[in-house]
Formats: sequence, structure tokens, C-alpha cells
Amino acid sequence: MDIFKQITGYEGLYSACSNGNVISLPKKTRRGIRTLKPIKVTFGYYAVDLVKDKKVKRFLVHRLIANAFLDNKELKPQVNHINGLKGDNRLENLEWNTCSENQKHAIRIGLRSAKGEKNSQSKLTKDQVLEIFKDNSKYGIIAEKYSVSVPTVSDIKRGYSWCSVTGMQSIK
Repeated sequence: MDIFKQITGYEGLYSACSNGNVISLPKKTRRGIRTLKPIKVTFGYYAVDLVKDKKVKRFLVHRLIANAFLDNKELKPQVNHINGLKGDNRLENLEWNTCSENQKHAIRIGLRSAKGEKNSQSKLTKDQVLEIFKDNSKYGIIAEKYSVSVPTVSDIKRGYSWCSVTGMQSIK
């Protein structure tokens, strides 16, 4: 059974539903309850526009649902989609997380890779790493050429990082 909770700051106007929808409550000028159609926004998340006092404000659906239903005593800043599907905003698919917990979860379920160029922090591609590994120039020149630090070049050359690309055994 679906549970509804009014959205804080928009009481009497909108409610969040445990099934992941946001609804517009009945008004004098409209009949019945209306489910708002979410729009896809940045990074594949869904948002809805809420109107109050003729002002429109856009909210991410998963955050509206989490704020309405989930206790956040630890004041964690992010809402995680447990199954990894950003369009699945059902209450049972959401949890509060830290940034670190969210990143680890994404790696654990295969949404992100912690290795290679798929790592969000990576500045290099696989091909660039191979070029660095084979380059016999001074480390400082290589580092400047690829806009990385000398220790990064050294780590690649010595097998401390990117060893799956260079074919070296990890020494760490």
C-alpha cells in the first residue's frame, strides 16, 4: 500500500509517495490528485517542478522522497539508489549515504570502476599510460607532456599504478 507524506515547505500543495511519485494535492481550481511527470536532468536523475506563491522551484525526486520518509539522524548528505537505477525512486530503493559510501556502493554493484580510465579521478587514458610506460624521456618532461605529476609517471614506470595496462606485476 502506498503511503503519502506532505512535502516540507509545500504542505497542502504536494505530497511524496512511497512508490516514488510526487503528487499535486487537490486545489480549488482543479479536481483530484495529479501525479507530477518527472523530467530527466543532470546525470540521469529525475526532477519535478513545485510551485508555491507563483514561484517555481525544481527538486530531485529521490531527495524529496528521502526527505519525506527516511530518518537522517547522522546527517548524511547524499541519497543512494540501492539498486543503482536512478529512475527507481521507490522508498525501499533509497538510503542516506556519505559521499564515500555512495562511491563504494557504485563500485560494488558495478556502476563505476575503481581502476583505470573508468575511475572518475583518472586524468589518463589506457593509451596514454602505455605511451608513458614506453617513453624514455626524463620523468619531468613526460609529466609536463601529460599534465600529471612526476610521482604519477614514476608510479606507472615502477608498476605501482596502472600495472594491468603496462603488464607489470603490482609491487605495492
